[in-house]
Amino acid sequence: MQVTDNISYSVYSGLSDFEEENVLVGEQTWLLSIANGYTKFHGYISLVICVCGILTNIVSIVVLNMKELRSSSNFILTLMAICDNVTMALYIPQVLLFYVNNGSDSLSQYLSYNKVIYSLVASQLTLASHNASVWLGVSLTIFRFLQSRSRHHIPKRTKNLQTAAVVLTALVISVASSVPNTFANRIEKFTLPDNQTVYIVNVPAVATNNAHTLVDTNVLLYAIVGKLLPCFLMILFVGALVHSLHKRSQRFSFTTRKRSVMMGRTNRLLYAIVILFLITELPQGALLWKN
Repeated sequence: MQVTDNISYSVYSGLSDFEEENVLVGEQTWLLSIANGYTKFHGYISLVICVCGILTNIVSIVVLNMKELRSSSNFILTLMAICDNVTMALYIPQVLLFYVNNGSDSLSQYLSYNKVIYSLVASQLTLASHNASVWLGVSLTIFRFLQSRSRHHIPKRTKNLQTAAVVLTALVISVASSVPNTFANRIEKFTLPDNQTVYIVNVPAVATNNAHTLVDTNVLLYAIVGKLLPCFLMILFVGALVHSLHKRSQRFSFTTRKRSVMMGRTNRLLYAIVILFLITELPQGALLWKN
């Protein structure tokens, strides 16, 4: 975001952002001042987070694919790490283009067509990869629950089929839920008073108060399928998993208990992932639903 003469210019904006008569009052002014203040640091903070996240995920992928650690659960965790790396890798160029060292750029350079095109395409891909990561998290909770319900050793072929089914379902849902967002956004060209030409990704629902069926449906679909439903399913299946493990622990033999220790490590990692997802995704889903 670039701020000039008290007007906020952003890649994702609406026509009203380019009109000087657009007056923000009360809560809007307060939020805008916070956003503009944080923007100065956002690029550098994001770069550190993305680089560290990519490196740690690479380490996780290597460790999870060691011969003695290969399992269906770790395969899903590997896919989650790959999806998260795709999300962060695609965001780094956006940070460099729009947040780091852009102070000397004119608005026509800052919001050039090529930059905005990349931002739009990258945003669609990161949305799909993030949704995939979320739904892979859901698939992991379902898979662990199915494992906990089994009283006998599950054949490797059956376990692979179960893994493939939940992973494929997660990927189909994530991609399908991302498609409407492609049609909700459009690139528009604007000529400013000083004759500079800029391009923005215009989001009608954000730009105006008019009803836009496609955009409203997209926001509602994203709130439910991308945020609230995954959180609900994670809570449901993790709760069922804990209950199932508690019941089984009362009738474990010594040999089974030894095997349970190894399963418990994966479960603890699963609990941590679910808690992080709930902390980050549930508030976003609630805000999207409210709006």
